[in-house]
Amino acid sequence: MKEERHIEAITKEHSLPFLPAKSLCRFKTVSKGWNQYISTPIFSHRQANCFWSISGFFCQLPGDNPCFISHNSPAYGIPSPSLSFLPEAVTIRAVCNGLLCCQGQNGNDSYFICNPVNKQYEVLPKPTFYHGPESVVALVFEPEIFNFAANFELVCAIPLIDQPFVFFHIYSSRSRTWRIVDTICYELDGLKMCADGFSLKGIRYWEIVSAAVLAFDLKNEEYGIFPLPSNSGPQGVLTEMHGELCYILPHKQENQWIIDIYGDVIHVSMSLKHRISCHLGDFHHDTGGLLRALPYGSDDLLIFYNDRRLIAYHLKEQKATSISMLRTDGFARFLPYVNSLVPLNRQLLLTEMFS
Repeated sequence: MKEERHIEAITKEHSLPFLPAKSLCRFKTVSKGWNQYISTPIFSHRQANCFWSISGFFCQLPGDNPCFISHNSPAYGIPSPSLSFLPEAVTIRAVCNGLLCCQGQNGNDSYFICNPVNKQYEVLPKPTFYHGPESVVALVFEPEIFNFAANFELVCAIPLIDQPFVFFHIYSSRSRTWRIVDTICYELDGLKMCADGFSLKGIRYWEIVSAAVLAFDLKNEEYGIFPLPSNSGPQGVLTEMHGELCYILPHKQENQWIIDIYGDVIHVSMSLKHRISCHLGDFHHDTGGLLRALPYGSDDLLIFYNDRRLIAYHLKEQKATSISMLRTDGFARFLPYVNSLVPLNRQLLLTEMFS
């Protein structure tokens, strides 16, 4: 009996924090003790620091409710993919390590930061600077052992209409205030953004229509612009792979799909790092002339969108499998999501820690 309790303690301490939220919800049914253990804010904080794997995508068409697509449905999932627990219909703007940044659709343009697993959310105070339709955002949340309060930042790049200026407007959950950064991005060619961006290793990245990338270093409050590969286009994607910034670009060469993976060269340019001949098997003739890379890069898996189908390509096995058929078209946004328990109820976590 003592040995069984020892094994159970080791499992709870060293295995459970590395599991996705959906699996942990099932483990709550093992016993009353497991349910209490997994339900504590401190455990949620540990899991957010231990589980980092992309679990699927939030997908949303303009004006529609979001949906969630998992590449492993038994392991990953959320209870309310449409985010109906929020006080109004929203558009998902950005994601980062289990948190979502959403914007309301009722005309007030309110920002919400939420965790769709535990349905906790925060309404941000109204920005002190006008965020027009050309503005883009990037959510910054880095799980850390001592980041008990799940502090985050929302970085907004705001182009001035008909002017070659971009301002950076930042919300900090630590101060619960907005501030304008002194640094102003000035480019003669203008900076029309393609879409909202993402954060990686302290840098925010946004694609620009002119086949380039705007990078903003929040710590030093500096920006830079560097070009994408010359043949970049809507079928390619700027994303993270092996912990580094990369650009994944599928293209057809004669009768074969080729995947080019470009790496960042110190924010100056992107050079070709890998070229992969993609063996799509039964999907080869279904792809036609379009294969769109999605922002998912791992050691062994790439995800593509084609004609309402999500295709997973396993690099080691050189094998393609179908993930899901979608009721959407090529204009949908796909945002990579981590199935995390990260708690947004700071007061509850701090009360548990110091009680």
